[in-house]
Amino acid sequence: MTAVDGRAAEWERWRAGREASVRTVPGNLALVSYQPLTAHGAPVDVLAGGPAAGALVRRSARGARFVLPEGVAHLDGRPVSGEVDVALLGADGAPVLRLGRYAVDVFSLDGADAELRVYDERAPALERFAGIDAYPYDPAWVLPARWSPAPSVSAVPWGFSRAADTGHAKKVPGTLAVEVDGQHLDLVAFLDGEALVLVFADGTTGAESYAPGRFLRLDRPVGSEVELDLNRAFVPPCGFSDWYSCPLPPAENRIAAPVRAGERRVLWRPGG
Repeated sequence: MTAVDGRAAEWERWRAGREASVRTVPGNLALVSYQPLTAHGAPVDVLAGGPAAGALVRRSARGARFVLPEGVAHLDGRPVSGEVDVALLGADGAPVLRLGRYAVDVFSLDGADAELRVYDERAPALERFAGIDAYPYDPAWVLPARWSPAPSVSAVPWGFSRAADTGHAKKVPGTLAVEVDGQHLDLVAFLDGEALVLVFADGTTGAESYAPGRFLRLDRPVGSEVELDLNRAFVPPCGFSDWYSCPLPPAENRIAAPVRAGERRVLWRPGG
């Protein structure tokens, strides 16, 4: 097996893992609601009428504080009731509160405010989902890049698909210099835990691939030489559920050339 064959096989495994991950609960297809959190206790809207109808939630210093009935809730697999603190969602996808068929996390864009996100095992999108369309693997889209770390991590105001969220900050630790079809770019990536996320648009955006853009996730560089494998570009969560608020590509990350690599868009069954 050649190196290219090996990369292609790894990419096929990545593709299968992506389709499996978006089907999980919690997962991209299962998000059915969000609820802004305030300092005052409020019912969890989506749970009204169910066994956890008495649940209350409010914003706390670390995330959210719930008041939960007996016998209905598990926090990361552990039974909980009464007053329960749930921290903000981490890059590892935890903590998650389970309430019967629902999963709940507490999400914040930058720590300034927070919302409750609710996932449903019976979300209609799980039934309508027909897969993720992608371009064929192409080794030509594995590009060399140069990482230039900033003297310090900057909190940069960002645009979001939910207009009310625009202006929240993302932590930007540096730039990635790369050439795409003769265009020199100094791409801006933000931190997600210890990883970098690149949000970009290109010549396929809207016409062939998901609008307003796609994501690429990579390890935070330890040296200056970096590889951008655009075959791993993926459709952001907003492509699977309208309840997400996704970062938009900044001006620096608008690529003129068509990047025919990675995921294109979500496929839906007829009527979806």
